[in-house]
Amino acid sequence: MIPTIPISLIHYLQLPNHEEACQLLSNGLINQTWICKTPLYESPVVLQQINQHVFKKPLEVVHNHRLIYETWQQQESNYSFKIAAPLPFPDHTFIFFDEMGQAWRMQELIADTVSITKPTHLKQLFEAARCFGEFARMTQKINSQALFSTLDNFHNLRYRYEQFQTSKTTGNTDRINQGASLISQLENRIKYVSQFDIITQSTLQFPERIRHHDAKIANLLFYKSSHKVAAILDLDTTMPGYFFSDLGDMIRSMAGKTDENHTTLQDIGIDEEAYDTIIKGYQSSLENHSTPEENTWIHWSGIWIIYMQCLRFITDYFSNDQYYRIEYPQQNWDRAWNQFYLLKALEKHLYQKFNFDPLNT
Repeated sequence: MIPTIPISLIHYLQLPNHEEACQLLSNGLINQTWICKTPLYESPVVLQQINQHVFKKPLEVVHNHRLIYETWQQQESNYSFKIAAPLPFPDHTFIFFDEMGQAWRMQELIADTVSITKPTHLKQLFEAARCFGEFARMTQKINSQALFSTLDNFHNLRYRYEQFQTSKTTGNTDRINQGASLISQLENRIKYVSQFDIITQSTLQFPERIRHHDAKIANLLFYKSSHKVAAILDLDTTMPGYFFSDLGDMIRSMAGKTDENHTTLQDIGIDEEAYDTIIKGYQSSLENHSTPEENTWIHWSGIWIIYMQCLRFITDYFSNDQYYRIEYPQQNWDRAWNQFYLLKALEKHLYQKFNFDPLNT
């Protein structure tokens, strides 16, 4: 079904010819987004419906965006990227609830930029990692208690492992039996959960940090004329967490030779140049603003996030695909195996390149 803008919002934003004034930017997996021309603003704006099935408290999402924007605005000359400004509605509020109770927001459109889903050059990769590191440095100026946690336990490995264990007893019996081999491999890596517990309980060495929590290259805008990042987008998951989240996300999504939907398992591996570039780019912004322990444990980032994603895919498969959108019945099964092979490839790479063996450390 093609998304539509509700009548109340059309009138509110003075969009009588909304079919001409608004262009559906994407029917995304989470939020629905339009670019609109409204007489309320000189330039086009981004109009977005917040998915309340995912983000239960949209007021908290909007609060976080405003605080992050204000923090960036106070020192924008210190940062090479932009944060899109949240824009008020005619009543000066930053959120609008339509007649169906759906939540809407507006923000600045950053023009003359392009988004990409896969880097075509190591310069883009370095720049992406550098800017997410810069974003992490910027958000360290925010008291972590001042931001709401918009998705509870999102990168909590202990919680994801317990979900996995629950799904083994409450899920689809046929699928659980099918997954015996992968279950064994994942349970043999329970040490990763124990190591995660150690760092999250060591608050002096590993303090709570604000992180983006969805650090993919698709959540950046690049200038059309260069490999430079213009803006960081999708701040809905920016919330308190720990040092490993954004770097681990980048390693998972950008250091592999294939994406998470690739089904030829022998193709899956770590691109060594991409991995090194991501680490160097991220640490170029953040190394001097991290604790010695965070820098020492930096290579655990990809291990935890990939292992966690494998747990999430197989948990959803055992639970009859309740969370992730699938295009065929076995897709979460394939995704889980994809992530497990990526995890094994990273384990091998870390041992060969850095003499670091996470399974025996």
